[in-house]
Amino acid sequence: MKRRTCIILALLSLQATLCSSLQAADLALPSTRPFYMGFTRWPADLTPEGFLTAQNFAHAHGDIVSVMFIGGVPWPESLAGEPFSRDVQNNLAYHPPEGKKLFLSISPLNQDRKGLAPYWGEKDNQPLPARWTGYALNSNQVKTAYLNFVLRAVKAMKPDYLAIGIENNVLLSHSLAKWRQLMELHRETYAAVKRVHPQLPVCFTTEVLHYRKLASDARGSDQETQVAELMKYSDLFAMSIYPHMSYDVPRPVPRDFFDFARQFGKPIAVAETGDTSRDVELRAFGLTLKGSEANQRQFIELLLATAHRDSYEFVTQFATTDFEKLCEKLPPPVDDLARIWAYTGMQTSNLEPKPALSVWDAYLKVTYARDARRK
Repeated sequence: MKRRTCIILALLSLQATLCSSLQAADLALPSTRPFYMGFTRWPADLTPEGFLTAQNFAHAHGDIVSVMFIGGVPWPESLAGEPFSRDVQNNLAYHPPEGKKLFLSISPLNQDRKGLAPYWGEKDNQPLPARWTGYALNSNQVKTAYLNFVLRAVKAMKPDYLAIGIENNVLLSHSLAKWRQLMELHRETYAAVKRVHPQLPVCFTTEVLHYRKLASDARGSDQETQVAELMKYSDLFAMSIYPHMSYDVPRPVPRDFFDFARQFGKPIAVAETGDTSRDVELRAFGLTLKGSEANQRQFIELLLATAHRDSYEFVTQFATTDFEKLCEKLPPPVDDLARIWAYTGMQTSNLEPKPALSVWDAYLKVTYARDARRK
């Protein structure tokens, strides 16, 4: 019985390999690629095994690792120059495997991009200390603390690319006054970091659905003018894009979908992305986000082909692995919010590869060469 089981598993593995090879065979692959490819280490589950599943996949299927600090900033400690908590120090101690690049992203904004980031103390996403609740984004306290944290993080982690703002333009959709505060904070932080690390590419990330008015919240905001102004203080145009989050994104995604990114005249990157491989019902919002494995594969294929054509710096995906197991452990309505991205992984929660992974891995096997342009 045991032998029979082993034979069946071996045949299933062989079938998966053959299917992956056939799916990759119809790709028009370049001889070299000019961009790095990678993932975040977002866990597949709230367990040590779930964390290792994601980290091991990220290390095996990419040549750049994305680390995103989206759970807050150690505000008081950064302002006073005091030691960070053990949790902060442990996160700052991460380094990717030898030979792989690191993209570090830090945000001064909270997760809904409407105000100041929460406190990162013994753990992340803690309430702000009382006096910090009244500080504006461009207050001297916030400016000083944020710069100090960024510089300490860079010193500890030595990233190859740095974002000092995550989806900044979403704030513009909510408050023009706070956007102007954020612009001041970003300009001064950018200038200060570049003085210390002139060779380090520094940027902020732009949420594409808001920028292109494909998100309802953004339709009254002047995204093009304001983002162009902030781009004067960015070395890259770095995009955040999840096409399944808007009903207004056509399917299949049009071939010219990313062409607008060339208008800034800056090197282009994809800071985070993903597409759901199945429908997602969001009970708290009364919505169903549409998705399929075919749509996910088409999006990844278009994205990587465009990245080659326009010589992107890097493309990083948010999820390695579907994380519905993680969502099941979250309280409502947070579980619904997390479920938006739960099926954007390149493999299922049972570690079964999706069709999009064959496209991704086929490109990853192409030799990286920065001077590769339409070869």
